Amino acid sequence: MKAIVDNLDGVPEGARDFYTAGEDGKFTLAVEPVGGWALEDVEGLKSALGKERGENDRLKKQITKFGDIDVDRAREALSHYEQFKDIDPKKEADKIAQAKVEALQKQLLDKHAQEVAGKDERIGNLYKQVEYLLVDQVATAAIAEAKGSVELLLPHVRQFTRVKEAEGKFSVEIVDREGNPRISNAKGDPLDIKGFVAELRSSDVFGRAFDGTGITGGGTPPNLNGGGASLNRSKMTAQQKSEYIAKHGQSAFLKLPK
Repeated sequence: MKAIVDNLDGVPEGARDFYTAGEDGKFTLAVEPVGGWALEDVEGLKSALGKERGENDRLKKQITKFGDIDVDRAREALSHYEQFKDIDPKKEADKIAQAKVEALQKQLLDKHAQEVAGKDERIGNLYKQVEYLLVDQVATAAIAEAKGSVELLLPHVRQFTRVKEAEGKFSVEIVDREGNPRISNAKGDPLDIKGFVAELRSSDVFGRAFDGTGITGGGTPPNLNGGGASLNRSKMTAQQKSEYIAKHGQSAFLKLPK
């Protein structure tokens, strides 16, 4: 029995019921698939299989050409080749050398910048320390010379002093609250530390921190608690110290137990 016939004239009459008419007008034998066997159009499958076998043979021939060559390494080598194939070593040698020199210069400059930044930070810290020590030294000497209380007056003096550098030498200058240098007279002379301390001595507020005439007879410092026991300077508040100095004088204050 034929799988496809143009008409049923040549098909035995008893077998005609097994044929089904298709859209193309031909009749196809109706066979139920069993166990993987079926009636199908295999022309397309045969064509596809032939193409696959041909492609497989072509790829095998290409692989045989490579032999033991690592394809990935070969592709990487070709990439490098494409990158440098147009470079003429004679013409590009100077450019390559210049690029290396510039890279080295950048490394050195970056390292130098880091070292300079570190040194600048250290110099800044040292300068602040010098400024602090110099101000304290000059201010303490001026306050002590005017018979003032260093402990009470030094924190205030620090607020209005700063270190000035000129021709490699450091000096202390007096400034106002805005940081402008203070002037002492009509000539334009700067106010020095001694002049500033003198202003404090004549002040109603800070004048109490300087020696007065409140020393009791025999040089014995008076007490504030009326019980005969002297106060300890370390236990007094700033307010108590100021009031004590204003009433009894700096000398009496210094004779109190620490």
